[in-house]
Amino acid sequence: MAFTFIHTADWQLGKSFGQFPDAQAGPLREARIEVISRIAKAAAEEGATHIFVAGDVWDSAIPSNTTLRQPLTVMGETPEVIWWLLPGNHDPDGADGLWDRVEEIAPKNVRVFREPNPVEIEAGVSLLPAPWQRIQHGQDLTAWMDLAKTPPGNLRIGLAHGAVKGFGTEGDTDREVIPPTRAETARLDYLALGDWHGRSAINSKTHYSGTPEPDRHKMGARGQVLLVTVGAGPEPLIREIPTAKYDWPVLSLKLQPDEIGASLEVLENRLSEGQPLRRTHVRLDVSGGVTVADWTVFEARINALRGDCASLQLRGETDVNIVVVPEDIDALDAQGSVRDAAQDLLNRRNDEDLSKLDRDIASEALQILLRYGAETA
Repeated sequence: MAFTFIHTADWQLGKSFGQFPDAQAGPLREARIEVISRIAKAAAEEGATHIFVAGDVWDSAIPSNTTLRQPLTVMGETPEVIWWLLPGNHDPDGADGLWDRVEEIAPKNVRVFREPNPVEIEAGVSLLPAPWQRIQHGQDLTAWMDLAKTPPGNLRIGLAHGAVKGFGTEGDTDREVIPPTRAETARLDYLALGDWHGRSAINSKTHYSGTPEPDRHKMGARGQVLLVTVGAGPEPLIREIPTAKYDWPVLSLKLQPDEIGASLEVLENRLSEGQPLRRTHVRLDVSGGVTVADWTVFEARINALRGDCASLQLRGETDVNIVVVPEDIDALDAQGSVRDAAQDLLNRRNDEDLSKLDRDIASEALQILLRYGAETA
């Protein structure tokens, strides 16, 4: 038999986004609830009636009443879909009583895995969940799956939260405990994992879906869920379905003298590949060197993009080398005092009789002076 479902994880509902002002943080929090409807829509369009959430549904085990109830209400709006929720390291099933509260108010189509026991979710399909029952750092919660018994011929799907040994981790290193061979040793048709916020394939049967609505800058990360079909062949069929409202691209740009126009065109073309700018949180890493005039043009365009984008974080700007041309020094100041200081720093930077440290200090001071001159011109 073939069985199709949605694999998602790491919703972290209620995340505060404290690094942003309220005007930006509020829409980001709201987007994490809105994405639930987009996941449900994807399931309906693809004929999947089960959605597995592999941990960290909430950002903490003590969400506010609103943060707890509103997502459950949204899930209840699609009664034809069954949502299976797994406690993770952010929202463990512990003394805080979060999952007691969930079960008290959850709609009928929301189910919770609170014990590491096989569950036959429909005829011929067994799910093997590994819930966090408390803060369980350093424990492989999937180990029991190897000896777990399911009806003969049933499809076996594992659901867990944590990092895989040897593949790095996005959190504490003592969560890096799940062996990459677990799907093989536990005879799983698929192992659905959460914890890494980026999409990752450990092997053909072991996958991280990544978060459906990213919350940080991460190279190449865009929110998605996985549409998975098992039982149709020896390997699962997997397709990514985009779900995010916001993009968080990490871009790098090497600046070169007299090529600022081309550099800005490259930047703008790359930004146009994703969501509209008003829904794009950009981190731009810059390097290289430019003239003062080029830097002035670059800064003006960056300031404009800051207004166009949801946010724009610029890194490396203090390390960009300002290439000095005579016109830059001549233009500094009509009275000559600042110009004389700049010329002296330029001479010291080029003086081979001075130590490298002294030349570097002079170079840095000259760049600061030229930047100041360009900003006040």
